Amino acid sequence: MNSGPANPQSGRLYLVDGMSHIYRAYYAIQGLRTKKGLPTNAVYGFTNMLRKLIKEEQPEFLGVAIDLTGPTVRHEQYEGYKATRRPMPDDLASQIPYVLKVCQALCVPILSYPRYEADDVIGTLARKAAECALDVVVVTIDKDMFQLVNDRISILDTRTMLRLDRKGVEEKFGVPPEKVVDVLSLVGDSSDNIVGAPGIGDKGAKQLIQEYGSLENLLQHRDEVTRKTYRESLQQNETLIRQSRDLVTICADLPLELDLEKLRKCDPNQEVARELFAELEFMNLLDELLPAVEPAARQYAVLETAQQILDLGRDLQGKAASVAVTFAEGSHQAEGLEGVAVGAGNGKAWLIPRQLLENQPALVGKLLLEPAHVAIHDLKPFYGLLCRFSWKLPPDIRDTMLMAYLLSPNQSNFALDRLAMEYLGSKASGPAEGEAPTLFGEALANATCEKADLTWELFNKLQPQLVEKKLEPLLRDVEMPLVEVLAAMEKQGVRVDCEFLRQMSQEMEAEVNALTNRIFELAGESFNINSPRQLAVILFEKMKLPQPKKTRKAGHYATGFEVLEQLAASYDLPRLILEYRELTKLKGTYLDALPRLVNPKTGRIHTSYNQMVASTGRLSSSNPNLQNIPIKSEVGRKIRRAFIPEGGFRILAADYSQIELRVMAHLSQDPVLLDSFRRDEDIHERTAREVFGMNAVMNPKEFRRHAKVINYGIMYGLSAFGLAQNLKIDRHEAQKYIDDYFKKYEGVKKWIDLTLADARQTGYVSTLFGRIRQIPELLSSNWGLRGFGERTAVNAPIQGTAADLIKKAMVVAYREMKDLKLRSRLIMQVHDELVFEVPEEELELMSRLVTERMEGAAELSVPLRVDLAIGSSWLEAK
Repeated sequence: MNSGPANPQSGRLYLVDGMSHIYRAYYAIQGLRTKKGLPTNAVYGFTNMLRKLIKEEQPEFLGVAIDLTGPTVRHEQYEGYKATRRPMPDDLASQIPYVLKVCQALCVPILSYPRYEADDVIGTLARKAAECALDVVVVTIDKDMFQLVNDRISILDTRTMLRLDRKGVEEKFGVPPEKVVDVLSLVGDSSDNIVGAPGIGDKGAKQLIQEYGSLENLLQHRDEVTRKTYRESLQQNETLIRQSRDLVTICADLPLELDLEKLRKCDPNQEVARELFAELEFMNLLDELLPAVEPAARQYAVLETAQQILDLGRDLQGKAASVAVTFAEGSHQAEGLEGVAVGAGNGKAWLIPRQLLENQPALVGKLLLEPAHVAIHDLKPFYGLLCRFSWKLPPDIRDTMLMAYLLSPNQSNFALDRLAMEYLGSKASGPAEGEAPTLFGEALANATCEKADLTWELFNKLQPQLVEKKLEPLLRDVEMPLVEVLAAMEKQGVRVDCEFLRQMSQEMEAEVNALTNRIFELAGESFNINSPRQLAVILFEKMKLPQPKKTRKAGHYATGFEVLEQLAASYDLPRLILEYRELTKLKGTYLDALPRLVNPKTGRIHTSYNQMVASTGRLSSSNPNLQNIPIKSEVGRKIRRAFIPEGGFRILAADYSQIELRVMAHLSQDPVLLDSFRRDEDIHERTAREVFGMNAVMNPKEFRRHAKVINYGIMYGLSAFGLAQNLKIDRHEAQKYIDDYFKKYEGVKKWIDLTLADARQTGYVSTLFGRIRQIPELLSSNWGLRGFGERTAVNAPIQGTAADLIKKAMVVAYREMKDLKLRSRLIMQVHDELVFEVPEEELELMSRLVTERMEGAAELSVPLRVDLAIGSSWLEAK
């Protein structure tokens, strides 16, 4: 369509200011990258904005304007145009092609014109559309666009989704749209290096234009301006002001054709969008685009007789198969079983419903042993069925959830439906995992068979990747056998002395009340101690204590741990607040909560061990989290007194000694570390001598404590600032400690440098046993994220290797206890510590067995050492 007047059009034309939204998304969303390290924060934010716009506004005509690279006419007019603006960050520039791909996938035209900016393209098309009696909505967050608004053209601010017409612009900006250029000419734009009138700010510029009506009239009467700074600026800078006006004026007469048919909104290209969103790992967006698997296209069946189970077993003999289990809503226990499905690939799967399972458990158990290879997604709940029906575990079984975790440990969601989207491009037709209601009949058959089917496909997709990345041994020898160990630990649980906890809770209640009274006394009034704002008023406004910086978002003073800890060194009230917080947290989290978590049937607490949460490979526990019970405070240690064995048993606790430092010695091959551990020296005393020298003026305890902080701080990438805070020393002194450490431990420094260099090149680090962790943050242009990536790259191989070692020890010790038919049982794993419940007659055997298996978990360049203790409670065994 030509630019001249035409017949009125229906609908609205939406013109999106692409660049402002791309930049906004880039700075608003931090750290978003794919597993391969591709930054996606800007393209993700832009995509969500565009999808929201399309969904809520349903535009008939739509286009996105993007700047082209290279100089523009404004650079020709003014050499300094945008001269002070920093170049586009590399990790933003790399996303621009993907923004264009998103527009193409969503069938949204991309608008640009050589030597002109996106604003000019929008201005031209908006004017032409308005002349054709078409309503135009300019989608932007840039106030410069306000100059375009007229009776046909409005602004849509995507931050608030509010539309601004002529009246809205005047209310928001202070002048009507036709005066916006006049104001901008005076104010200038520092981001574009447009000077404007020096000394005249936003408020003054609006007042002047309101008073004199226009920029031209103002310049003609500049000698009459009463305020001296304004008058002199106008008198001295007319040329500069007029140049600024030319630069801020949007060009609306480019030789662009307004082709509404090309701008007409059409449906997305589903196939292109799916491939693009899968590459960018936009799983929530992919979910909306993927078609659900059609059960009708699959060969799903329900077994009804024992003979059908036998026939299926013969068909699967020596082949590969998959297994899926469906439990009733809210249950992952054998009692909630609804059905088991077996898949054979190519869309074939069979459901064995609960009634047939319960009538023919032996046949089903035999069926599961027929295939040569079996895949299952989330093996641990399956162990409940093994116990209930006396089944044997298939000899060659793989857990696709664990496989996905080993390949991408930074992910947080390993649900089958999500992995099917990511790896298979398939969308489950049944309810999402964790949200499924109890199913019946055909729905149950389809959902369970589909899970088996997708598991089979997922296994075949992941297995080659696992082999390629040399993760198969870690899966086979460590993670898979560990599932049985964890299942047994969860089933066994741990006994807790509830009466002791209740008594301790009552005592702590009295301590908390006394602390509260003392706090109110020091404050001179009562207040809500748990309210950071009220506490800040007491500390910094009433008591006038040294003030920390105000928090950026809330605008009031921080009262977090670090702030109070600094103040506690000199003032009683902050110290008492810290005590109050510790006691109330321990009371609520453990003393009051643990008795409520005791299973009434077993009289024990059954925590859940999470194998796929920590990116380093460490285990975690939940419901309750037994790994977070404090060990440094007296109260925290006392809680461990409540963990007790049953009658005739004792608690045996075995803790790796300085495991991470020993791992660092092995990985770095530093001669000083190797020598110290081989001599069984106290490594912290050795470091103290090496770093501080023999004549350091420091008492022995302080001497060793400082060295310990340095030893572990180096592994965690502790900076001079962090070390100074921790040791309460000068920053320069802390830097000298770090420099002296690396002079003495040159091997450690060399290993850190090589590890970082390799990680920057490959995008990941690995443990001694091949466990990988991707570190996309190393490529970030954000120094904070990049620093985090560097610290992670150094720490992950050490912490991950330590995690692998204790997992290997758990597997070997459990297997030997099982082979010897011992009554002893492993009941807890807490970081580098294993806790056993051991009958009196097995104490000697178990002490030897546990020590040998933990110290022999791997052959390192330095000996592994285990501290072992026995007691009538977990506390006594420490």
